Amino acid sequence: MTHILSNIKKLEEKRRQGAPKYKFNGLLDKEIIETFEKAHGVVFPESYKKFMAGFNGGMILEYEESYYTDMTDWEPDGPKWSSYYFHTLDELSNEYSDLKYECKLISNEVKDFFPIIPICSTPKQETIMLVSQKGLAKESPVFISPDISDMSTYVQIFDNFDSFLAEIIEHNGFPDIKAKPGSQLLSMFIYESGILKETLREETDDEIIERTTAYLKLYPKRSWSYYERGNAYKQLGKRKLALADFNKSIELNDKEGLFYYCRGNLILDYGSKRKALIDLDIAVKLDPENNLLLSGRADALQKLGKLDKALCDCNKVLNEDGIYKLALYVRERVYRSMGKDELAQADSELIDDIDR
Repeated sequence: MTHILSNIKKLEEKRRQGAPKYKFNGLLDKEIIETFEKAHGVVFPESYKKFMAGFNGGMILEYEESYYTDMTDWEPDGPKWSSYYFHTLDELSNEYSDLKYECKLISNEVKDFFPIIPICSTPKQETIMLVSQKGLAKESPVFISPDISDMSTYVQIFDNFDSFLAEIIEHNGFPDIKAKPGSQLLSMFIYESGILKETLREETDDEIIERTTAYLKLYPKRSWSYYERGNAYKQLGKRKLALADFNKSIELNDKEGLFYYCRGNLILDYGSKRKALIDLDIAVKLDPENNLLLSGRADALQKLGKLDKALCDCNKVLNEDGIYKLALYVRERVYRSMGKDELAQADSELIDDIDR
């Protein structure tokens, strides 16, 4: 820990001295950093966390600041683009999200947890990354890639963030970083360190609530997080909280049929069937080919005794996907309500076959 602090202190000393090329930011509340970690399901290495708390990103300029007068950051020779530039926490959020969607990360099963954290860009527009500490016994190595969409290019360059920071300081912001032949690939590190066990583990409802609550502290207008949290609350039997979140998701985005489906499904189970049908009908109108939404509306129609309409929705789904279970469950009930026991039994047997 003392060694980690020594490099942080070197940066602090440069700031106190007013070193003209050192352009780092101010203090960042640790609670905000921890909220970011919870929101994205990652844990920063301790040395990087201390750096962000003290500086929240920044860079060492190549030339005196006057050289960049009248330049913008969007110009190719602007200071950010020509430096080893450490992202602020706000920028890191965008970089992290972009990387998460561009990089397939070995397994297509990985959904909620993405362990690669892009912390810095180089003058060559390479990306420098760390790995989340979840499941790691020691601090993450530092990796570099010229192409973030190709994980085979992610190669280790330093043992940890502290050693990378030391190199930056020693070379006044412009170290000559090159991956050595035979350097460890990030894909191999992920396999060998067992990180995939964490990425493939399904979140509990309580974990979903913790993650989405943290996310909404940072991004309060993200409708999808209210939807996610609402479903977790519903699973835990917290109906009022679930309803409040589904209401909020619709308030923020009234064009997403899935949000109406979730609210309608909740009301169908615990409230007015007619009110539920209104939501489920809106859901289908917004996304008329969605089998889940059609099956949900059929469920409400069946429970209201509108059997012909319910059967129509079920058949539309099952004509496209003959083993769609929710539609089969509803159609079985519809047939029984119609007195068509043989057809109901056929659907019941098909469901049993699917479950085997």
